[in-house]
Amino acid sequence: MASKDKKIRKIKEKPNQGFIDENISKSHFDFVQKDEKIFDKKFDTKPIGYFRDAMTRFAKNKTNVYATAILFFMIFLSIIVPMTTEKRFTGQEYELRFLPPRVPIVERFGIMDGKESVRDQQVDRSTIDPETNLGVPDADQFNPELIDYETLENYPLDCTSREERCYGGQNRLIIESDDDFVTLRSNHGFNFAPWENPILEIEIHSLTQGGTVELQLDFDGDEVFETFATIAEPGKHQFVIDDYVTDFTMPLSTQLQFRLSSADGSAELLLDAINVYHGDTAEEPATNIYGQPMSLYTIVDGSGSYNRRNAEILMSSFRYDRYAEAFGERTRTAVSTSGVRAILDDNTEICGLPEDYIEQEINLVNHEFPEGTGCPILNITSRRPAGSAGDIQFYNYTLIVDYAALRGYDEIPYFYFGTDASGRDLFALSWIALRTSLMLGVVISLINITIGIFYGAIEGYYGGKTDLLMERFAEIIGRIPWLVTLSIFVALLGPGFMTLIFILVFSGWIGISSVTRTQFYRYKGREYVLASRTLGAKDSRLIFRHILPNAIGTIITASILSIPLVIFAESTISYLGFGIGHGTSFKLLGVQFSGVSIGVLMADGRNHMFARPYLTVFPAIIISILMITFNMFGNALRDAFNPSLRGVE
Repeated sequence: MASKDKKIRKIKEKPNQGFIDENISKSHFDFVQKDEKIFDKKFDTKPIGYFRDAMTRFAKNKTNVYATAILFFMIFLSIIVPMTTEKRFTGQEYELRFLPPRVPIVERFGIMDGKESVRDQQVDRSTIDPETNLGVPDADQFNPELIDYETLENYPLDCTSREERCYGGQNRLIIESDDDFVTLRSNHGFNFAPWENPILEIEIHSLTQGGTVELQLDFDGDEVFETFATIAEPGKHQFVIDDYVTDFTMPLSTQLQFRLSSADGSAELLLDAINVYHGDTAEEPATNIYGQPMSLYTIVDGSGSYNRRNAEILMSSFRYDRYAEAFGERTRTAVSTSGVRAILDDNTEICGLPEDYIEQEINLVNHEFPEGTGCPILNITSRRPAGSAGDIQFYNYTLIVDYAALRGYDEIPYFYFGTDASGRDLFALSWIALRTSLMLGVVISLINITIGIFYGAIEGYYGGKTDLLMERFAEIIGRIPWLVTLSIFVALLGPGFMTLIFILVFSGWIGISSVTRTQFYRYKGREYVLASRTLGAKDSRLIFRHILPNAIGTIITASILSIPLVIFAESTISYLGFGIGHGTSFKLLGVQFSGVSIGVLMADGRNHMFARPYLTVFPAIIISILMITFNMFGNALRDAFNPSLRGVE
């Protein structure tokens, strides 16, 4: 008892151990819930299964969710757009070739408005406006009414050609060898009529000191040129032809020849212009041999060079409305009689013709077709015989047509991605191509997955020498360079659909087989597999009922990641011209596919990459987005179905 009191005393003396009261009574303690019946409560939450847990983790990464939504939206468009697109938008229509992109609403801001930037177009100098001092190209090339004059610019470029488009400067004739002369002759004739009092005017910009220019004409038409005047200094020189030609009573048609000579064998002649005036009172020359005619001079004797110096060419740049041009007035030549009748038979009333216009023998040439009624034919300008059969005469017509009315367009359509070299809608064609690429990617991936799973399952399950030999074989196949494989199959089978499949399947299964092999090594030693083997289960049952179902999650995610790789490989091969192509079609799962894939579209746009980059840019954007979203979707599935992350936030 004494030892107990001593122990209590020691405890009381320890300040850090608290205070113990020896006099606490039982009345200080109460029983809690003494009279209540306590039962187990039901859980309010539901158990989370494996797939729900995976989807929960998948949804937590918003980036992956957005990427998946974009991916499935693109797949949706690849199915819907080909089904809803009119055939005329995907058929060849050469009148609509190379139209730039045009998008509603955005076009109001001058972006993708159907106008094309045109540069370095030669200006027709007769169109220069004296107020703005700006000119436009020839009307045969560009309709002046469709030019955006707010963007019109004129600028000169240096020109060394002797063509008409070069203006200003001088034509330069030089002696270049030991010869002390060079002869320059016109390739066209001059017509001098005696009653017009012709005057020949030569403007020489400069002439090397010591050099002389002899002017020669063929007076008798026997190609014997005689010198009728000599020039030894620059300036403007005039010669009355009547003073040099005897018996000048009939028109003289002859060529002009310059003979440049020098005592020391070195001379240079700069010509400004050659003019022929008719009479002393003429204000303007009847013939101004300047620019284009000067290009028709050639060196015929001696050694020298003839070019142009200090000349310029006037060029222009502007934005041009391609859609208004494409769907406006067009001239069609060599339209057969049946072709004209086919148009008029469908539009007889709106074109102001009676139904029996053939019996009435109405002359359609220069017939006044009504305007503003939607008649496709605006005018028939000419008719030429094209042959006959018995008493029937056939003709070819030249028509001026309203192309929009002719093709049945109520209004000018929008081509969001523009049109290609064949006039096909690139927007519709891109989704058709994506559908083809996706189907090829899925089908070829399924083949690779099937081969890879069987090959990898045998490797991983049996192991030992079987695994060693099969793994070495896979390594040999995988080490063959891709270009070698491509070259061999193209050489044996030629480019085409089957060649593409063989190339992509040849080594495409190796990655799946490696994943499968690893998973089989992981699961084949588990207790439930050993128990099943002990009970006498066959190898096939162990593989397909016990091991493969547990490893299928990892295999599926690896397989999904292989699909974009196959699509990218197909696009690369088709871009190089060894895959599917135009004119090729194939049928898969009852659906007819054309020979157009993303790689084919990019290959088509490659030839116009700088002039029309949209032909390559839009398919490249689609394949890039597809690759990025597919990889993000595959990575998200891999993380979502990873068993080690189960329950992890």
